[in-house]
Amino acid sequence: MFDIFKKSSGLTLFTTIFIILFCTYYIPIDGLGGICISKVICMICILLFAIIYTPKVSKALVIGILYIIWQYIIAEFHPESFRWSTLLYSALSVLSYAAFYNLICVERVFSINHFIKICKWIITAYFIVCIIQQFFIIIGIDNLLAINLYTLNRGLGCNSLCREPSTFGRFMLVFYYAYVKCCEYKRDEGPFTLKELFSGELKKITLMFLWMMLTMGSGTAYVCLILFSLYFVRWHNWYYVIPTLIICYGLIQASGIEALDRATEAIEATTTLDKNIIRETDSSASARITPILNSLTADYSKKETWLGYGIDSGITNKYNRTLFHDYGFIFYIITMLLNFTCGYKFYSLATIFLLTGVGGGAGSNIQYMWALMMVMTCVKYFYKNRYNPEIYEEETSPQLSPLERE
Repeated sequence: MFDIFKKSSGLTLFTTIFIILFCTYYIPIDGLGGICISKVICMICILLFAIIYTPKVSKALVIGILYIIWQYIIAEFHPESFRWSTLLYSALSVLSYAAFYNLICVERVFSINHFIKICKWIITAYFIVCIIQQFFIIIGIDNLLAINLYTLNRGLGCNSLCREPSTFGRFMLVFYYAYVKCCEYKRDEGPFTLKELFSGELKKITLMFLWMMLTMGSGTAYVCLILFSLYFVRWHNWYYVIPTLIICYGLIQASGIEALDRATEAIEATTTLDKNIIRETDSSASARITPILNSLTADYSKKETWLGYGIDSGITNKYNRTLFHDYGFIFYIITMLLNFTCGYKFYSLATIFLLTGVGGGAGSNIQYMWALMMVMTCVKYFYKNRYNPEIYEEETSPQLSPLERE
């Protein structure tokens, strides 16, 4: 399990440690809310490494600078809500992403085999902590911060190495998706069948993934499973795969699982396109779904729609906010440019994850959204380089810094 550390050096080792620390949370250190100091330290470190070892201009850096400048300009238009702390944290998030992008796509610090090992390591670590937490819940201890567990009152539901179950579900979806897609690229024989995911080397990771998603007590996790099931839908099989998935979903729903019921009710409410019904059905889901609906019906003749209302205006107007309430639609276009130019392959399942809010992405000051985008960036990178033998070598070659190479 620790081969990813023993067989790595230089920038490869640093980036490996960074992505693991950036995608895990320990509540006694990170807390349950607000900014995580440990993650800020991670962002500062990767930015410094990039400045020293890979001071190169990339498209992530160019678009990122445009992102930061536009955000600052819009914030200046609204001095009543201007806040330097928000802008500086946003700039740090964007620049740390650009630094990560340079390490992956310019310095090429990961081979596909090494990245697959990282995905397996993360999923396994989350699973081990999940099982430990669920054991303590079974024996009646549901609050023990030493093992990252706090009271949730959701049966076996737990948060593993995250702050909350919903974030736990998002991380497992993205890492499992990254694992499956990179294994798919490596074998170069097309997508896996459901049977193949339950055989060979894939079996153990698939079973761990399913156990966590089905028992963590999160409605978001079930939404993630429904979205991932689209992986099996193809032009030549949709007419029997989709009905099969619907039948399986109905059978699972009949089991009366509370988290699945919440997810089902939220999906059904969303189909009505009525914000009030969605809010009454699930206030938590409403916070994510309502902005999407508001964006579709926004008044694009108003300058505020294009230029925004200022920092955190969406928080004070949460039921009427759009996806671009704070900084405007032009800023939203810039975020999508960053997403699809660097992090996400447009015609892919990853785009559905992005648009439904479970797959990360630029455009917010939420740290885990940037972390998930970094993982997706690796997936896109390996797709683009799937015929490059250096990237698909058997083992990760030691990566030296430019100074070490000299």
